[in-house]
Amino acid sequence: MSTNKRMTPKDYVLWIVTILAFFFFFLWIGDFGNLVYLTQSPITTYVQTLWSVTYIAAGGVFAVFMGSIVFLSVKFRAPSEVQTTRRAINIMSYYYVALILDLLFSIIVTYEMFIMSTYQFITGILASADLLLFASIIYLVYKLYYPE
Repeated sequence: MSTNKRMTPKDYVLWIVTILAFFFFFLWIGDFGNLVYLTQSPITTYVQTLWSVTYIAAGGVFAVFMGSIVFLSVKFRAPSEVQTTRRAINIMSYYYVALILDLLFSIIVTYEMFIMSTYQFITGILASADLLLFASIIYLVYKLYYPE
């Protein structure tokens, strides 16, 4: 895709293909709007029909917006020869602040995890948050030692 200001017929075809790809991806993720967990009752078919129509309509809206955003951002992106000037930022200070905050939050989450050990669901959520914080700490330590 070139970065011309005018769109060619090929661009319109690619735009439509992008929208259709997002639409079918949305339908595939949601099992094409099928609700398999409904119980069998007289109202089940009515609920299934309403859900399917709503889901397919939402898929169309999602596809138009996301397909357009992705296609147009790629089509009209800035050319690579444009030079931008940025202020010099000391990124290491941000890493140190983030590392201190991550350590603080991981201590708080671990403490809360051991205090509320009677509720298994909350313990699982806190353990997952702790793993995420530990992964963030590992990444920050890596970036502090290898700043490139």
